[in-house]
Amino acid sequence: MELPDKLVQLRKEWGWTQAIAAKKIAIQQSYLSKLESGQYQPSEEVINKICSAYKIKSEDLLSRSKKNRNVHYAVIISAIIGLLFLLSGYLSLFFPQTYYTYKAKNIENQKFQGQVNINYHVTDHYQGEKYIQSFENRNYEYSLVAQRDISRAENRWFIAFGCLFIFLPISASIYKFKILRK
Repeated sequence: MELPDKLVQLRKEWGWTQAIAAKKIAIQQSYLSKLESGQYQPSEEVINKICSAYKIKSEDLLSRSKKNRNVHYAVIISAIIGLLFLLSGYLSLFFPQTYYTYKAKNIENQKFQGQVNINYHVTDHYQGEKYIQSFENRNYEYSLVAQRDISRAENRWFIAFGCLFIFLPISASIYKFKILRK
């Protein structure tokens, strides 16, 4: 049983109206009405006043509401984890999606006049518009030719799990909220 329902049940067991119960608890009647309808959550001080007025232990009053708070925390943590998954997939934090194609040109052409070397180097690391690399005692100048975005399956999985972690707990809590309000 939820806290608002327990408050109504306790008040009816004692045979009190809201006005009498509010006076015994030492709070305003409008505040008690909002507590009983579930619009507000009471503070520790108000909980202690309620417990002393109805002569019950605070553990009996709050047994289910603490569980509900834990469920709400789990939903929030799940949504944060889902958001992190979603952002890491969308922003390609772990698996890059941009690949760069560099074309190699032999700098020392005078030694190898008859030989044509056309080499392409594809990498996911941007190394500038041009860079020089030595290979087999020859210096090659690599020039950026193209840059292409490739959609990787790993990033799509991050996005899918992110959506799952966000929407399932939130939709379950909304569904539970609608059922409890009926």
